[in-house]
Amino acid sequence: MKNPSIAYVWLAILTIAVGYSLFKPSTSGSASATTADGKRIVFVNSDSLLTNYQFYKDAQKEFENKGYRLQVDLGQKERSLQAELQAIQQRASAMTQAQLQAADMTLKKKGAELQQYSQQKQAELGQEQAKKNEELYNNIREYILKVNKENKYEFVLGYSKVGGGILFADASVDVTQKLVDGLNKEYAAKKGNK
Repeated sequence: MKNPSIAYVWLAILTIAVGYSLFKPSTSGSASATTADGKRIVFVNSDSLLTNYQFYKDAQKEFENKGYRLQVDLGQKERSLQAELQAIQQRASAMTQAQLQAADMTLKKKGAELQQYSQQKQAELGQEQAKKNEELYNNIREYILKVNKENKYEFVLGYSKVGGGILFADASVDVTQKLVDGLNKEYAAKKGNK
């Protein structure tokens, strides 16, 4: 279920999370804040954050697996329905008109049920993804707020090569790697406690 649009949704969430939050790297870091009218400003490359944050990688893999299992499940149910149709077609010459109509109604009902099942399962998967997106956003926001208590950047901008509001970003104020490292460290600790 590798869907590029899902990656862009995650990217948009990250850009929003990072763009409206505050972040401060550790004091040993080489990135120094740029000032504009006395405001301390840094940026995070949302593309890099997305591709290097282990939580995102794990979630992406989880949803690919769930999507694959759903496709397999739906495929099996569809093949079963198709086999039932073929069996009826083979017996059609020996069936009465009433039996054919009843079989047709049964197949239509099963087809509608399969379609409803498919829609329900896809909606459930979408809801799970929405919850995971919210968890991703909250992880980043909470980490940024926690870490920023030390150095107090006033603005953290989200930069993306795919799109967004920042047309250029000076690499000297890029704190992406520090954010990724910290997020991955916290995620590994949480994952280890489960």
